[in-house]
Amino acid sequence: MSNSLEWYRKEDGVKTLRLPLKNIFQCKCVCKMLLEVLKDPYFSKIHLAVAPTLTSNLILEDNIGKSGSLYFFPCDLRESTLSSCNSDDQNARCSFSRGLPVLNKGNAEICFRTQRVTLIGSCNGLLCLYYGSSSHPFYGICNPILGEFLELPRLSASPSASAYANHSGFGYCPRMNKYKVIRFMYPNPTDTTKIVAAVHTLGSDSWRSLTESAPSPRQQKSFDPFLNGALHWISISSKPCELICSFNLEREGFRFVPPPSHFDAPYVKKVSWINVGVLKGCLCICFMYEDIEFEVWAMREYGVQESWTKEFRIDMKFYCGLQFEDLYRPVKLFSNGELWFISSLDSLVSFSPRKRTFRELRSVARWKSDVTAHDLSFLSLKVIAGARSSKVLKYRVGNSNLSPPHYMLL
Repeated sequence: MSNSLEWYRKEDGVKTLRLPLKNIFQCKCVCKMLLEVLKDPYFSKIHLAVAPTLTSNLILEDNIGKSGSLYFFPCDLRESTLSSCNSDDQNARCSFSRGLPVLNKGNAEICFRTQRVTLIGSCNGLLCLYYGSSSHPFYGICNPILGEFLELPRLSASPSASAYANHSGFGYCPRMNKYKVIRFMYPNPTDTTKIVAAVHTLGSDSWRSLTESAPSPRQQKSFDPFLNGALHWISISSKPCELICSFNLEREGFRFVPPPSHFDAPYVKKVSWINVGVLKGCLCICFMYEDIEFEVWAMREYGVQESWTKEFRIDMKFYCGLQFEDLYRPVKLFSNGELWFISSLDSLVSFSPRKRTFRELRSVARWKSDVTAHDLSFLSLKVIAGARSSKVLKYRVGNSNLSPPHYMLL
């Protein structure tokens, strides 16, 4: 690296990190030196480390027929809102989704068009996608800001030999510096009582079937499942001690994470909904108790049952018009404790435990499917893919004739 480029990397490169990603992307088209900086793995690592903690991108899926699109919308937790109310005011009434800015195709910052697709998860700026509608289902990894896509090896020549259990996971193992995908399957499509799993490491040419029996996940996606080199989900088991499951990406083994001590069988029966996520670097669970109380608990010391601490609760009786179905769709928990969720009237709402207030941010009525939070990055798949780097496909901005997939900056 030249001295001038080294200086740029240390000086202006740091300033560049503060720019919105769309501006960075546009600048690289006119500045060769900046383009070289963005290609440097050092930049992508620093960008991930200093990315704003109060901003995020929302991904909304739009599947019509055999075609699918992912639309990206930047959101800032600090922005003003058009409506708000206090959860402690029993007499307050809110009118949701009136006059809110609407998320639509016209104001999306990035569009990634492809086949009909299911978004499995987001990790370090990379997306894991599942193409289940084709005759031979497959997975793909993409970096939408770089327009890179990597199709993973097919599982088998005969997909009917096993049935997809409608659950997968995607995460990063820091000690191995490897990204992995896990897929759950029913070995016998007519028997859903037994489930097996297979793992793929990005850069390899195959999937590995795990010999260990896999805990069956519920038919829901964990909204933020990755922590401490492990993926987490809620199982279908009726035993409280087997409620929270994890898969260690380094050891490739399953284990159960102990729930809060008061989660005995009678208590769990009154929990109508539960999900797992991450809050302030700690594993957390969000759940609805008796359809009237929404609670968030965090495990302050990972794996230690006694370290579970209640972070906040929302009493549904005292909130202006909130329905218990609203909180079934959490999107993200931020480092300051605020929770984003999608309301039953299809608006993006932020709850502040400190202020005890709710703020409506956007209307998402156009999309009825899952909304996912995603942090964009400049991490290149060509670096991660290793020996399979030649398999990484690159799509130019604005090319609308490629399928699948193609990528377009709006």
